[in-house]
Amino acid sequence: MSNTSAQSIALALGASAIVSVVCRKVQIPALLPLLATGLALGVSGLGVVDGSSLGRALTGFITVAIGLLIFEGALHLNREELARAPRAVWGLLTIGASITWIGAAAAAHFLLNISLPIAILFGAAVIVTGPTVVQPILRLMRVSPRLHAVLAAEAVLVDPIGVVVTITTLDVLRLYFLHGAESRIAGEGAWIFFRPLLGGAGIGIVMGVIGRMLLAAISRSARPEPQLVNLTAVGICMTCVGIGEAIAPEGGLAAVTICGVIMARARILGATELRAFKELLAVMLVGTLFVLLASRFQVARLTAMTWREGVFVLALIFLIRPIAVFISTWRSKLDLRERAFAATFAPRGIVALSVIAVASDELTQTLEQGTSALDPAVLNAALADIGRLDLIMFVVIAGTVLLASVLSPVFAWLLGVRAGEGGTVMLIGAHPISVAVAKQLATHGIPVRLVDSSEESIDIAATEGVDGIIGDATDTRWLDDFGSPHDIGWVVAWTGNHDVDQLAARWAEARLGKGHTAVWSAKPARAPIEAADISAGESIAEAIARFEREHMVCTAAKDTASLVRTIGWIVKDKFTLNVPTSRALAAPEGAFFIGFSDAPLKSG
Repeated sequence: MSNTSAQSIALALGASAIVSVVCRKVQIPALLPLLATGLALGVSGLGVVDGSSLGRALTGFITVAIGLLIFEGALHLNREELARAPRAVWGLLTIGASITWIGAAAAAHFLLNISLPIAILFGAAVIVTGPTVVQPILRLMRVSPRLHAVLAAEAVLVDPIGVVVTITTLDVLRLYFLHGAESRIAGEGAWIFFRPLLGGAGIGIVMGVIGRMLLAAISRSARPEPQLVNLTAVGICMTCVGIGEAIAPEGGLAAVTICGVIMARARILGATELRAFKELLAVMLVGTLFVLLASRFQVARLTAMTWREGVFVLALIFLIRPIAVFISTWRSKLDLRERAFAATFAPRGIVALSVIAVASDELTQTLEQGTSALDPAVLNAALADIGRLDLIMFVVIAGTVLLASVLSPVFAWLLGVRAGEGGTVMLIGAHPISVAVAKQLATHGIPVRLVDSSEESIDIAATEGVDGIIGDATDTRWLDDFGSPHDIGWVVAWTGNHDVDQLAARWAEARLGKGHTAVWSAKPARAPIEAADISAGESIAEAIARFEREHMVCTAAKDTASLVRTIGWIVKDKFTLNVPTSRALAAPEGAFFIGFSDAPLKSG
């Protein structure tokens, strides 16, 4: 590897990290700024970064990077949330992916005048969406949990499918261009497609089980070290990719997806640190890859663009995607509004750009070096079409990300699937007081979500008829993506662990504003959330002991005089939390109050 390649990698890594930090601070998706950075530093700009200087090593780097990205995305899949709409997910991954492939290939052929074989290759490449672009946009919009789970799962699981389909198509096209349209190509193509999927599935299951066992063993030690958890996960991930690639090209990506889904179900200490570490790796890899790939692009080629490329992007988003979504999610748990939103949301990202770059380079080398049975004019036309693919993919990525960032929030608001000032109460900590409050609120039609890291506590709550979700309230990314319902309006953090309660309350105030968060912990809350403290000098552990010792109950009353402590009030099926900074410092007329009493009272 030359000094130019070392320089390119170092500058791409450093510049992308800085851009990612800035984008995180201003809360915008980093994809388009990274694209602009690559162009500015690349051959069309300053000329200090050149992805082509890596040669064949770039292909290997892309495979390893995509493997880590898919593994990181799989770790964030939540089986409880995924179970909300399994039919929709499988429909998008099968019927939806097929329609996207066929529709994109047809649009590329008829709109962009790309020869049919190359159009089929490009159609396969745009199957992918990608968690690294989908998740940040969803996080900013905060759509419903069911819709979020479906779109996030599609982004993670469709990547290996799209990559395998693209590489399979590439291998079939190699046979076609070298030997012509022979009958044996169909059989060989089917085997090329299924070998990485079947082989990768087997490797993924085995490595996923081994990974869970290793993580469980580390977690059971007296003082589990997060570093060991991180190293174990990375080791399993890379071993999975390596063994899968040894079986078949791109078999490693299928293997690492299944491995990640299996390992994501492990309940281990250090899971938060693992997700944070993997996310850091993903951010660095996405940025570095985007800068390296964008650096190779000649900006002068944009002059060759016509109105056809713009129409192609619009057809991809507003024609092909809606058809794919509405057919593949038919009779699923997604309602009409959620399906309508999903029908226009499919931004493409680094995986799409990476796979088309690899496919283009590989097929170009085959056509230039091989002896073809086809007419030279056909080969020349194919080479010309291959040379256009990266330009078209740049336009697709820029167009879909821009539309998803700008128009999708508007669509979410118009369709009513975006979180506003909701009414769901999230109680963090599944102790007896929390369960009692949840039951009382549910009695009056107030939606409640109970969150606790203890599976046993959630199971006990379930026996009382209270639904809960197992999760780590210190993992703010998990809270953003899965833990909190889309219509969350109020949060009470009262686990008794002071650090957990402080962190969860700060997260809630940042999301909901002051007056919508209460904290009751082992010690008084510190700034900046001390105004949300409702402990009144009594720790939550003491309150739970008194609640059980004195056989207190959570009930509803017409006034606060009969309540030992008031949690909040309900007016016309809307709940308000009783905190000093609440927007309504006094309950309006007609309210009835939720709180603790020494004896059951009649509901107001």
